[in-house]
Amino acid sequence: MIYNKKLLQKLDEMLDKAIAGTFEAQSYDESQLSKIESKMARFLEQSRLKQEQAEAERGHVRSLISDISHQTKTPLANVALYTGLLAEQDLTNGQTKLIDQISVSTNKLTFLIQSLVKTSRLESGIIKVERKPGNIFDLIAAAATECEGLAGAKNIKLSFAENNNPIVALYDFRWCTEALFNIIENAVKYTPENGSVAITVMAYEIFARIDVADTGRGIQEEDLPKVFRRFWRAVDSTGSPGVGIGLYLARQIITACGGYIKASSELGKGSTFSVFLSKV
Repeated sequence: MIYNKKLLQKLDEMLDKAIAGTFEAQSYDESQLSKIESKMARFLEQSRLKQEQAEAERGHVRSLISDISHQTKTPLANVALYTGLLAEQDLTNGQTKLIDQISVSTNKLTFLIQSLVKTSRLESGIIKVERKPGNIFDLIAAAATECEGLAGAKNIKLSFAENNNPIVALYDFRWCTEALFNIIENAVKYTPENGSVAITVMAYEIFARIDVADTGRGIQEEDLPKVFRRFWRAVDSTGSPGVGIGLYLARQIITACGGYIKASSELGKGSTFSVFLSKV
């Protein structure tokens, strides 16, 4: 019993040192404790090497994305410029359609690269979110206003909560506006013409909740856990615009602000994305 107590105390000390990063194997005999120390030392060394390898790979990806962004910025700008100049010429209907397709593809590629750069900078900590107290309704108004043009083009009714009683939460206004915009834009994209997207707010004891509910096609239950993955798109969404990074970036931003996002849906009845931010 005494031996077991000493063993547990020794194991407890070993774990404390492992957590602190100061563990070193000290026993070199054939005892059970020595074997445990040796295995823990090997485990910690392997974990350290894997972590260093993962950091190196992330750094390589960040560098690659930065290089791609730098190398494609000027060519994409030139393509957009020349496409615009061509569109001003006296062209046939067939030529106009081809130019429109080039323009759409150029805008899509530009958006993708910009999103990749933002995501990379957020993940690497180059961009820091600054949480400050702010009125939730100001955030909603800023994000929803940016989507009014897209909603109007599809005759979608876009409604959002009015600023009657201020609800103050902690968030980075610039980044959370982009996150909420991505969510609202996604709802508008996947809602058919003459549908609706409603943004509402609920205040809880700790969190403020923003719901973005649409009347779109809905999401299959097995796909709900996948919607926030990078580049993931549902099989039946191939005909809709998007590259599958907006919701991923939104989650990264909201998480960095100390909040979280949930998604719920029912096929044929629409989807609801809920953003939770800490109240002041």
